[in-house]
Amino acid sequence: MEKEIARFENKMKNCESMTDLLLAMSSWQSFSRNNGLTEEQKRRVDEAYLEAEARLIGNVKKSLW
Repeated sequence: MEKEIARFENKMKNCESMTDLLLAMSSWQSFSRNNGLTEEQKRRVDEAYLEAEARLIGNVKKSLW
């Protein structure tokens, strides 16, 4: 289980577009729901998602100006 969580964490961190990130989050939510993960188990990947989202949004803002 730990390997799968780490795989999703890396997947979030390596997304290069918002579309990739949203697809990764959808997969993660299905995985976590189907495996009954606790909030503690989900925290790492959820934080990786938020970091990736902020990075990608920051990239968009820079490119617009």
